[in-house]
Amino acid sequence: MASSSSERTITTASGVPPVAVNSLTAAHHFVSTRLTMRNYLFWRTQLVPFLRGQGLLGYIDGRIPCPPATVVVSSTGDSSTTTSTTTANPAYEAWIQQDQAILSTIVSSLSDKVMHLAVGKETSREVWEAIAATYASSTPARCLSLLGLFQTLRQGPGSPAEYLGKCQMIAEALFLADRPLSPDEQILYVLRGLRPEFRTMANSLTASGVTVSLSQLSDFLQA
Repeated sequence: MASSSSERTITTASGVPPVAVNSLTAAHHFVSTRLTMRNYLFWRTQLVPFLRGQGLLGYIDGRIPCPPATVVVSSTGDSSTTTSTTTANPAYEAWIQQDQAILSTIVSSLSDKVMHLAVGKETSREVWEAIAATYASSTPARCLSLLGLFQTLRQGPGSPAEYLGKCQMIAEALFLADRPLSPDEQILYVLRGLRPEFRTMANSLTASGVTVSLSQLSDFLQA
């Protein structure tokens, strides 16, 4: 699981205290959306703040790496001689337990259609990166696909709120793919797809030349 760590040792002057593990038993109350092939942003929007609130986001983004499997404990005897003993590192065992609790939380939030992304992965970060590589990749082909989708998206019979919600999802997907759109670009694509009666109202908001965000445009049209 973390084989490279098992060969390392660190030196400490005294025994290493045990480390508390968060079992994440309440995760199902906060992460209710199961990941499918179409709802990555919704799923991520639930999972990231939950893990951040638990102080565990570093496990999946690499900021909390696996510690060494063993430590060298040094002790001084009555004759002032120092002896060193290699022993198991409680922090390593605690990290493994915590990572597996996170891994279990992530896997339990996957639908059957995307479960293959977790097969063969042993850490929470490995699964997280596999999911991100599949649904948040920054390949030119995917970015062009998202841009094309934004440019051809139309409001249709739906409400402005529904249409702008779809626009915001595409804009967020482009941001995660390292191809963010400027506010002006977003508004340009949005105006193209609005029905004529809403487009006229939106143009009156943007005619002043002041940059308008998607959320401001949504509030204006709904009002």
